[in-house]
Amino acid sequence: MYWEFDFINEFKENWNRRIKKIKTLYLILSTIMIIAGCACIFFPIQTFSIVKFIVAIVLIGFGIYSIVNYCISTSFFKDPFAIVHGIINILFGILIIETPSIITAFSLTFMFALILLFYGTEKIAFLQKLKYFNITNTGAYTFSGVINIILAIIFFILPLTSTIAINYIIAFYLIVDGITLFIEAINMKKIN
Repeated sequence: MYWEFDFINEFKENWNRRIKKIKTLYLILSTIMIIAGCACIFFPIQTFSIVKFIVAIVLIGFGIYSIVNYCISTSFFKDPFAIVHGIINILFGILIIETPSIITAFSLTFMFALILLFYGTEKIAFLQKLKYFNITNTGAYTFSGVINIILAIIFFILPLTSTIAINYIIAFYLIVDGITLFIEAINMKKIN
């Protein structure tokens, strides 16, 4: 039964076995997010269609990763938020690709609000598991989760303003989350 199973050792073995792949994926995703965010700032009109496509691909990729990660995790580490977050990311990614740019700007406001809310909540919930295993240096993770939730609230409260400034909001989100993901990747180590 559960009381006989060594969850801590299972977590360590899973983490140590997958750390190199996860670190590489995080570094690639963070680089793409930062580049896309900078492009939004410096070339807002020209990059909207490109950023729309990149954001859709990143959302779909992150959604697939969340679902795969949920499927390969042991039962104790299966987080229902991960599967919900994965499905929502995939659906929003497909919707972003298929929607015309004029409609996309307004609809992105609400889509990103939902994504940010789920993503921020998932990060904060995952922090509880990290605390259980006495994993420290989670400040960047906490910061990212809180920023995601604050941005979600802003999107919900000010949808018209958010639509007008969507390029810059997307840029801010991509850069902040890209930097956070990069910091997380750099700080990833094997657990002894």
